[in-house]
Amino acid sequence: MSGKAMRALLAASISATGLIAGEAYAQAQQQAGTSEASEGLEAIVVTARKRTENLQNVSSSISALGVTDLAKRFDSDVRDFANSAPNVLIDDTQQGPGGVAAIYIRGVGVADVEKSVDPAVGVVIDDVYLGQSSGSLLKAIDVDRVEVLRGPQGTLFGRNATGGVINLARSRPTQDLTGKVRGTYSSFDTFDFQGVVSFGLAPNVALKVSGAYNSTDGYIFNKTFNQPGQKSDFRAFGGQLLLTPTPALEISLSYDHQLTRQDPPQLSALAKPTDLFCAVYKYCSTTPDQPITGDRYVSISNAPVNKSARFQLDMAIGKLKYELGNNLDFEYILGFLKTNESINQDFDSTPQTLYHTDRPARWRQVTNEARLVMGGGGPLTFVLGGYQWFSKYTINLKNYIGFAGPPLLTSAQDVTQTTRSWAGYFEGDYKFTDKLKLTVGGRYTHDSKTTQVNDKTIFIYGTLEEKNPIVTLPPVAGVNIVMPTPIQASWSKFTPKVSLSYNWTPAVMTYALWSRGYRGGGFNGRPATIGAATTPYNPETLDNYELGFKTQFFNDRVRLNGAFYMMKYKDMQQDLDVPAPGTSTGRENRTINASKADLKGIELDLTARITSNFTIGGNVGYLDSKYKDFFGDIYSTGTPVDATFLRIRRAPRWTWDARASYEQEVGPGTVMANAELHMIGEHDLTFLNNPNLRNKAQYLLDASISYKINKTMISVFGKNLGNEDGYTIGYDVQNVWSYGAARPPRSWGVAVTQNF
Repeated sequence: MSGKAMRALLAASISATGLIAGEAYAQAQQQAGTSEASEGLEAIVVTARKRTENLQNVSSSISALGVTDLAKRFDSDVRDFANSAPNVLIDDTQQGPGGVAAIYIRGVGVADVEKSVDPAVGVVIDDVYLGQSSGSLLKAIDVDRVEVLRGPQGTLFGRNATGGVINLARSRPTQDLTGKVRGTYSSFDTFDFQGVVSFGLAPNVALKVSGAYNSTDGYIFNKTFNQPGQKSDFRAFGGQLLLTPTPALEISLSYDHQLTRQDPPQLSALAKPTDLFCAVYKYCSTTPDQPITGDRYVSISNAPVNKSARFQLDMAIGKLKYELGNNLDFEYILGFLKTNESINQDFDSTPQTLYHTDRPARWRQVTNEARLVMGGGGPLTFVLGGYQWFSKYTINLKNYIGFAGPPLLTSAQDVTQTTRSWAGYFEGDYKFTDKLKLTVGGRYTHDSKTTQVNDKTIFIYGTLEEKNPIVTLPPVAGVNIVMPTPIQASWSKFTPKVSLSYNWTPAVMTYALWSRGYRGGGFNGRPATIGAATTPYNPETLDNYELGFKTQFFNDRVRLNGAFYMMKYKDMQQDLDVPAPGTSTGRENRTINASKADLKGIELDLTARITSNFTIGGNVGYLDSKYKDFFGDIYSTGTPVDATFLRIRRAPRWTWDARASYEQEVGPGTVMANAELHMIGEHDLTFLNNPNLRNKAQYLLDASISYKINKTMISVFGKNLGNEDGYTIGYDVQNVWSYGAARPPRSWGVAVTQNF
């Protein structure tokens, strides 16, 4: 569909929605005895600014799903939440265990497995920011609210929130016995069980316990082993203790443990006639955009399977809230997260061992945050806080290389990186009148990072067995990377925010916003040369200019929010694979600062309650993204070139979503039907715009029908009913091969949910 036709269709859809809602309202007015208030949309409460507010009062771009909306959906993890917001793209990179998130908002994000690369979109759960992409595809267990904040969030969330923030909140423990249990069986022999129960232990003590289990054969078949190649099982348990010793004091302690055992992700190799894997080893793509197997869901990998990969996550959160009086609260949040993972993954995706990696990795992070929150109905409300961060990352990487000449070469590298950061921040609102409000904020951040990289001994074997090496090459300073002590670099940045909003009526608000985002500099996480290991890349900054509106009309039965934005990138960080002659792999990954980029667009978000039984909604996002003044050695020839012709990856020009929900009493219960169509426009997945890994427009249709009697619900649902097979990850190893991974195909399931 052409862009012109798409714009016409969207305009017509929005107009039609307004007419339908108006007609429905007129009819409702004529029905005697009908309460108009009961026909209105539920108010959406958010904590996006670290205080409780109505979504319609926040002068920035936010989409949110509350507990009522989430109960109607069959989301598996954070990826499924993306449909709730325009200009959002979330995928699993399939480059490690446990789910490695590639989250992009308005074309800003990161799709790299290395924990040395800071995310550009923050994932926050219960006020704790997750500092790595691994494990950020959080499961949909006990999620009470999802908020998608678009645009830089440099004031309240700080560094690494350049593109935005996905803020997740879980339910609180209750004194009354409450809970929910859901069991699901779906395609690919998938079993899923999850539950949460809350109860009081004493008058001022409440406990919540949750658990989950998931087992699946996966949707990839491994032809080499003649068995499913994507088997996994996931199990999790958690608990939260809520103490309220006095009316003014609240203490919360929580702990979560998750363990995933899985087959290593099955990637799909693509090779052009000029690529090494095709020209020498005869592993050639049948067509340019198809893998060497000819089927995106068939693998010929020879990596170990039988759930040989492992990802373990442990998280503890402590919170304290004390009411100081006069609407002033003191809050303290302590967060601790550690992950341990191991995987031997086949990146060449062939029956030969051409390029495998063994990647045991460990991550630790500790955060401390203290803040004063002024609420109430006075002219001034604010949040004033301080933040401290520490993380340590270690990986003992081992490469198995079969395309370098002998039958097998192994090289190893140890990398340890630490990050220390502290920040002070403020954001406050001042109401000059009941209609005019000024928001001013700022955050000062100081980052300090260290890195230590040491190459290990290279072994060359005469056979494919890893024993009896014929050549041993210990690391040599000046030839290999040898760093007896860590090196350090630091950066500081002030990120301001200013917005002005005006309420023309209680239901119509407009605002103007300027905000700045910042992502710290760093060191390359998998270098092959001493220069790449010791030379840091610079921070990036993003200035966002936004005009928006938030409206509710027809007695709160229609909600329409929108924004026009322009973002200017400076020193944009991009990672790319480049040749590294004379090294064991002959390649290395580098992060470069791609000078400047401009991103601008429009977002609309609509929900309309047509009748008491029928609700429709949708959103549309338009994005125009371009590099500006970008000169770089993108082809690794030693000569910089004008690279402004490249398209920014994972930045589709159009995204839109249309959904409908219908409920009707039938017999002793209620029938509930839901459908959602999500469109992701054409977009590139690789830095150099490899056309074989360019996704065409994809139309993802999900639907469900449920029957609920009292607190029991039986549901049948389908996902990706159109069976779209677009790539969720694409990586280009220049002149050697490329690889990708397709999104999950069509699936069906049945679920039973019991509330109590």
